[in-house]
Amino acid sequence: MKVMLLVFALLASVDASARVLVGKSLISKYPVAEQENVFEYQIVNIGDTPASNVELSDEASFPTDQFKILSGSPKIKFATIPPNETVFHHVIVIPLIAQSVLDRDVIVDYTDSETGKIARVSTNWFSKGRFTDFFNKSVMAKVNRSTSSHVLSFAALTVPLTLCSMIFYYRSKSRYSVKQHN
Repeated sequence: MKVMLLVFALLASVDASARVLVGKSLISKYPVAEQENVFEYQIVNIGDTPASNVELSDEASFPTDQFKILSGSPKIKFATIPPNETVFHHVIVIPLIAQSVLDRDVIVDYTDSETGKIARVSTNWFSKGRFTDFFNKSVMAKVNRSTSSHVLSFAALTVPLTLCSMIFYYRSKSRYSVKQHN
């Protein structure tokens, strides 16, 4: 038992460095062209030491001929990210035309503040071959209209069945229930 505890202690002490993970997600409900779309970046330090000189780079995802950047920047630096902390960054863009856009890798370079070792992480395992389709405003208006008609169709099918079931239940309950006499 003591040997196992010693091995676990050694393994825990060996990996005492900054380890950074990065994620990117679309916060807007739908990706629509010619409207504001909000992208959120999450940078998480899951290591035991602070990560310093953290630089996020995602310039390839938003070419200037296809996107207008309203707020935020696809390239940003953070001085330090403490251990077990998450940093969020938002970029608001307007796609100029309805199109399918290949999701590019988000790259984060950082320095382990204790060892001085420079490291790089990216989202390539997650976003390999993924596309974001920015829809036209007219298509999204059509989708929103069709959603209400689907709800009405569902109600038209389920309400009669539910009412019939309730009627049958109360009729059988009144017919077969045992009345107590006092």
